[in-house]
Formats: sequence, structure tokens, C-alpha cells
Amino acid sequence: MDVEPLTGVIGARLTGVDLAKELRGPAIDDVVASLGAALDDHCVVVLPGQDLAPDAQVELSHHFGPPAETPFVGTMADQPEVIRVIKEAEEADAFNFGGAWHSDFSFLPSPPSYTLLHAIDVPTTGGDTVFTSMVAALEQLPGDMRTAIDKPGSRGVHTARDAYSPKLQALHDGLGSMDIRTDDSANEALEHPLLCTHPTSGRPVLFFNQTYVRDLTGLDLDEHATALLRHRLHDHSTDHRFTVRHRWRNGDLVIWDNRATQHLAVNDYGGQRRELHRTTVQGTVPA
Repeated sequence: MDVEPLTGVIGARLTGVDLAKELRGPAIDDVVASLGAALDDHCVVVLPGQDLAPDAQVELSHHFGPPAETPFVGTMADQPEVIRVIKEAEEADAFNFGGAWHSDFSFLPSPPSYTLLHAIDVPTTGGDTVFTSMVAALEQLPGDMRTAIDKPGSRGVHTARDAYSPKLQALHDGLGSMDIRTDDSANEALEHPLLCTHPTSGRPVLFFNQTYVRDLTGLDLDEHATALLRHRLHDHSTDHRFTVRHRWRNGDLVIWDNRATQHLAVNDYGGQRRELHRTTVQGTVPA
């Protein structure tokens, strides 16, 4: 397996491995261990030219850990762990699934560790995904912001209310090929630490994303200053210095670490079809 860094901060292209073949061989655990090490180093890995049926993608995901929950989003009828991320060509005016900076399902008590996304039918132009390193964002966090959040009780308040509560159902209905069902449970909220230690790499990370972190708590700040800090954390953590942009090709498998990244699906391919298959791996409680 050859590892080629894509930037000096985040992302690597991995070649020389056929995952469908490796799943049938005796060395799959070694391959997954190598993928895990690359993810610890680079946070996002791209494996081009992979031919993975949905059941094979599920099997590969299981080698990383048990499946994560998939609230609000329907899965394939015969593969209940696979989300078909689809936007049809005629849905040009619809929103883009994953089209705001986020970490997958961070509002869960134990958010996903890894996401695996396999390109099935992607546009010839557009439809890229951008990733940002929350390791690098923390390393270069301005001093006043670091002082504000570097407290034992500093936490982000995670909720799906502005993504999957019933007020958003009409928006989701624009994607006719996806089954997204909002409900009032999205209004629930829980807290995770803002500063975490990554459980496998041991690196400090900023566990924050604007889509699901709707408030901050445990800070010595008034309401106005807290709201301003939240917006500053977003602007800083998504700065181009910490990002890599992936241009999809059919057969690409991209795996990323939700505990160390955010990502954004760019909505710039109106009139073209886009389909990818997504699986997620159960993580642990952020600590």
C-alpha cells in the first residue's frame, strides 16, 4: 500500500490495494490496521478504483468496528447499514445532503468514529467534498480563543434541531430518492467536551462543528461573547489552511475520521446525478 499525502496538513491517497480482493484473503486485518494508521496520520484517506458491492462495504466497515446508528436517514432495504446518498439530475434546486460543515451525527452520545463513502455515480464536474483537520485547527487556534475554551468544563451543546427537526421536513423532501424523516427527537441536546484526546492517535482535537454545536457551555463568558466565540471557532476551523478538497471519480472510496475532521459536500453540480454509498462505524463517548 503506497501512501501519498495530499496536503501538508490533511489527507492521503492510498494505492496498491484492492479491498474487494483483500476481504477474501487472510491479511484483511493487517490491511485495516494499515488503514487505521494512515487515518491517525492523515485523518482522511482516498482509495481510488475500488469495486465494492454494498455488502462488501458493510463487511469492510465491520473490520473497523460495529455499525453506528443512522438516525433520521433511511437506509437500503436489503442493507440496513448503507445510506444511499443520492441527488438526481432533475433535483438541481434541492439542498445537498451534507451540504454544511459538520461531523457526522456528532449529536449522538457516542458519535461515529469513521465514515466510509463509496462513489457509485458521480458528476463529471462538481460535487466535491471538502475536509478540514480539527487537529491542525486546534494547533493553530489563536491564543485568546484557546484561553476561552481551555477549561475543564468547556463543552459544546450538540443537537440535530436545525438539521432534522420537523421544521426541516420540506427541505429534505426535495431529495426524492432519499428517505429522510424528521421528528421531535431532533430537538434533544447533549454536551461533549470541546477539547478531546483522540482515542487512537492520542492527539488533541477540537471537537466542534457549527451544524450540530448550537451553543457552548462551561465558559467564563456572557451570552453575547459565547455566541461570538462559536462563530469564530467555525470561521477558524474551516479556514483553507486546514483543508483538502476531494474531486470524486466513480470507484473512489474515501474514509475519514469524524473525531478529527469536519466535512462539507459542495452543491455545484446542478443537472447532474450523484450517488454514493455511506456506512459509519460506532465510536466512543468523546473524552
